[in-house]
Amino acid sequence: MKSFYKFVSTYATGLLIGATVFGGITYASTGVQLIDAHFANIHINVNGKTIPTQAEPFIYNSNVYVPVSTISHGLGASVKWDGAKHQVIISDKNAPQLQTGALEYYGTPIFWYPQTHSVLYQNQLYISPIALATMLNKPFYLDPKTDNFYIGSGPDGHMPLVDFTDVRDYGDFAKYVGGGIGPMTGWSDGPAKIAGTAYPSANGQSIVWASLSKGSVVPGVTYNLNGNFSNLSGLFGVDDASQNNTKLQLTISGDGKVLYQSPWMAKGQQATPVVVDVTNTKMLNVSFSVQTASGAVFTEGQALPNGISVDADFLNVSVQ
Repeated sequence: MKSFYKFVSTYATGLLIGATVFGGITYASTGVQLIDAHFANIHINVNGKTIPTQAEPFIYNSNVYVPVSTISHGLGASVKWDGAKHQVIISDKNAPQLQTGALEYYGTPIFWYPQTHSVLYQNQLYISPIALATMLNKPFYLDPKTDNFYIGSGPDGHMPLVDFTDVRDYGDFAKYVGGGIGPMTGWSDGPAKIAGTAYPSANGQSIVWASLSKGSVVPGVTYNLNGNFSNLSGLFGVDDASQNNTKLQLTISGDGKVLYQSPWMAKGQQATPVVVDVTNTKMLNVSFSVQTASGAVFTEGQALPNGISVDADFLNVSVQ
């Protein structure tokens, strides 16, 4: 039996900033000391530009000392002296600042963990593309070949169905399998293979199911299309890893109405193309049915008899 795992993508926007301040030692001295300073007409150059200063830089103990206000202003930052705490406070208006709280879209708050939330950088607000897609109620897709992030449609106009919001899953999909929860979308021991044909490109964009050895519950999963798509396509078949003389059937329903039902498929049969009109469909349900060698049929939500082992492959599932 094949083992499966779910791809979990977390795309977060984060920025780090570092500063090096002349030397690596911090002094905590107080009081007044006389020092022997060396003045050498030192100029201050910031990013290729000479910055004028009224307080002249000097050299003391082999270190160059420059007025902090001049350096700060040269970098576009503001500087403030806190006399009560004896602190110099430098504020860089271009420094990235991690935002907290909630994003809001037309009055609806969208809560996110900080690492997937937003960043203020150079007075521009940047938000995680996952957060943006969720606010827009759109699916999202990261093309692993190009590292391009797509919202609403992929590079070829299609969007993998597995990237849509998983509203409800049932049966084995809802159990821990290889560390994932929900519809399995990949293979941990090689690509899907139907009737001797391998489908390596389908990895990560497919709905697959391997029944458990004891009392598997036939699964189904519901996705939210929100009525924005018109066509669904894919390939359906029984994986060569199936071990029993059983048959599988795929059923696709939209808003409670059956839109498509595949023929009963057996191990060794070529994958059958699936094309479904999903125009105006809001909630799309994908489920499997199992027919045993004795002719008994088990549908979504029903437990299989012990010892029934099947592998279902619904490959390259996408909508446009």
